[in-house]
Amino acid sequence: MAKNPMQRKAQNSFLLGMLITLLITGLVIAFLVLQLTKLTKDQQKAKSLLKTVYVVSQDIESGEPITSDKLIEKTVDGSTIPANALTTTDLDEKTDILDENGNLIKKVEVVSKIKLMQGTVLTSEMITETGELAADLRKQEYNMFVIPSQLTTGQYVDVRLRLPNGKDYIVVSHKRITIPDYEGTLSVNTVSLNVSELEILTLSCAIVEAYKISGSLLYVNQYIEPGLQKEATPTYIPDGDTLNLIRRDPNCVAEAANALIEWNNNDGNRTTVRNPINNALNENSENATENAINALKEELQKAQEERQKYLESLGGTY
Repeated sequence: MAKNPMQRKAQNSFLLGMLITLLITGLVIAFLVLQLTKLTKDQQKAKSLLKTVYVVSQDIESGEPITSDKLIEKTVDGSTIPANALTTTDLDEKTDILDENGNLIKKVEVVSKIKLMQGTVLTSEMITETGELAADLRKQEYNMFVIPSQLTTGQYVDVRLRLPNGKDYIVVSHKRITIPDYEGTLSVNTVSLNVSELEILTLSCAIVEAYKISGSLLYVNQYIEPGLQKEATPTYIPDGDTLNLIRRDPNCVAEAANALIEWNNNDGNRTTVRNPINNALNENSENATENAINALKEELQKAQEERQKYLESLGGTY
């Protein structure tokens, strides 16, 4: 049966509408597919930019060792942090020295170059490695140094000897200070340092000579930014007996002992350092032994008092 013009027109309009609808639907689907593809790529890109880094969980002073208890891991957008932010792997590579089989050979201490505030993202420029822990390093307490009024645990100092004539020598350098704390009460006159065998012997000589020379001063002075400032070169030379002891002591690191002996063997150094000290010792020779004995008694008394404070802080009766 033949269709009238009105029917054909309606059918054509319907087919055209369907075609337009399909075309629009296809365009919408294509648009949605493109948007979904773009969104997926953006998500993949954002995921690829995520980086797990170390964030400082508490304030860290300049020169203070950076240990795991002072850090937390945090996953952040890598585009919002410095390119040299340290990941877990990065920090492990700086602290753990491995052999070709992946076995740990030694651990290296990492310290902060600057003061780091809580929440800081740790970067490679903020830290420095100080070397492995030496076998002859010991924690030693001293109570005969003149201590700055605002010295606190964690600061770095040089120990210096000043003679009555104004000559001033560095005995040991760049030492991190710990001040004994007895249940919140800090020691007034005692500090502890990590020192090597050579430094123990050198300090012992300087202490005795300071005791013998009336008007001399054994004191410490602070570094301003110890994480950035290189350690000073010691300028004090111990006496001949101590040098001979250092030379024979198997516990002294040979390289350091040889460097000190070589420093002493230089005529200019020996004249500049030892001559003024020897002259001061000669001038005080009459009372030198008595001065040393009295100072030693005072040192022992201080040590006993500090020990008593520590024992009392434990809560017992001694």
